[in-house]
Amino acid sequence: MSIFDSPAGSRRIKTGFALSLVTTALTACFFLSIGELIDGHIAPFLPLILAFAAALLTVLTGYIAEVGAKKEELTLRAQLLDSWWKKIGLDNKHSSSGRVVSLMTDSVERVTNYRQGFLAPLMGAAACPLVVLVIVAIGIDWFSALALLLFIPIIPLTINGFQKAFQKVSSESRDAREALANRYLESIQGLETLVMLGAAARTEKELADVGEHNRVALMRLLSRNQLILFVSDAVFSLACVTAAAALAAWRHANYTLTFGQAVALVLCSILLIGPLEMIGAFFYVGMGGRASQKAMERFGLGSELVDQPDVEQFNGTITINGARLGYGEDAVLRNVNLRLPANSTTVLTGPSGGGKSTLLGAMKGLVFPQAGEVRVGGRGASDRSSRSIQDASALVAQTTWLFSGSVAENLRIVKPDATERAMWSALKLVDLDGFVRALPQGLDTEIGERGQGLSGGQAQRLSLARALLSGRKIILLDEPTSQVDLESEEVIMHALGELAGTRTLVLVTHRASAQLEGAVQMRVEGGEVRLLSTTDNDCGPDGAEGEGNND
Repeated sequence: MSIFDSPAGSRRIKTGFALSLVTTALTACFFLSIGELIDGHIAPFLPLILAFAAALLTVLTGYIAEVGAKKEELTLRAQLLDSWWKKIGLDNKHSSSGRVVSLMTDSVERVTNYRQGFLAPLMGAAACPLVVLVIVAIGIDWFSALALLLFIPIIPLTINGFQKAFQKVSSESRDAREALANRYLESIQGLETLVMLGAAARTEKELADVGEHNRVALMRLLSRNQLILFVSDAVFSLACVTAAAALAAWRHANYTLTFGQAVALVLCSILLIGPLEMIGAFFYVGMGGRASQKAMERFGLGSELVDQPDVEQFNGTITINGARLGYGEDAVLRNVNLRLPANSTTVLTGPSGGGKSTLLGAMKGLVFPQAGEVRVGGRGASDRSSRSIQDASALVAQTTWLFSGSVAENLRIVKPDATERAMWSALKLVDLDGFVRALPQGLDTEIGERGQGLSGGQAQRLSLARALLSGRKIILLDEPTSQVDLESEEVIMHALGELAGTRTLVLVTHRASAQLEGAVQMRVEGGEVRLLSTTDNDCGPDGAEGEGNND
């Protein structure tokens, strides 16, 4: 089964293939019955029955393909989103929002239309000539069937030739669509900034240029498609039918075939060019779908389709042995060695760019060690294909991301089966339960896109509540108070103080006020991680405070 098809989708493709064969067989029998009717050997109702049955199966095949494509869109988008969550922070090559949106909308439609609406008819069209020739050999004349067999090898060779010749054009069109979607979405997201900087007019012109490039690429694709249709119809289709007509006339002149059989032979030859008629659709639908499939494979679809382990399987320890951490070939931290026991509290300080977020990313499983070992929750991650340690911890970032939906929906992202009682308990720990109860619909109140209905402090406290609700034994906090007011900072630090000793806490901070009593103090600087003290009043040798970091 392909990674692009669900089990039901695979069954629909096989069903469509079988229906295509049966439809072709019924159509060939219909043509034979026309010949028999001309010769006066059968009653008129038999061809009508065969024609009705073939038409009914054609409609049924189209219906199955249409329904299947819509259902597979949901499944494929869910798989892509799953891959997206797994690879966040690991690879930025395909992570621009516009390209991701294009991949999950336009590309998904192209793949599902290709696999559900086109793949089965294509396979059926490739096999149908053999079915037709068998029926011709049995119902008309074996010699004529053998003669028409000579045209069969031309079909796959032609399709393969067109595929190789114009594959680059299809890929260029897909790349142009992605580039346009990416630039358009970025322009919309940054519209306010562009206007303030007076760059809106220039961006509009650049966007128009990208749109024109997409139009040219699409027109080039369509022109190639029309060229293929002309060649296949004018050369191969005409040649096949003409040869069949000449063969039928010759066999009829020799009294080998009746007039009705000669007519049936010419009609059946039309079915032989079915695969050639698919070439035009193959070039636009097929090539576009296959190019989108390759883009999804590069995105990481299907590379890590594993079930998330139960959080209870993890312990709360973090161990790093001789690790070299960084991005690409560059190392940010070298020879990192540390062990954080379960239920311990650790504060990481240091200058911006020193590697604090890199170290936290390694603990989260978003940055893989170039050398050495990182073990979180009792499990290790030694290569880019492993994501087991990502499920061992919950991360609270500097700026939280809240989805357009209700408070409950945002909380249940980490635990879909969470009860209302559990959600209220998590909200109470961050002193947000009173605010949520005062909302018009409580937990079911919509908070707007990116949590626009909440203040920065409330959004960050909701993010912390979400981390607590996950039930994970390790909580990683990357500057959780850098973007909030002093009141929210006090609430967050109080909540973390209550958690100390019950969870493994790792806090990255610049603020001297954002400290935890009894925490192990470590400073990340100069590519090293140094132990400072276990007091609660040391923010580093220079005691510097900052607004955030850009590690």
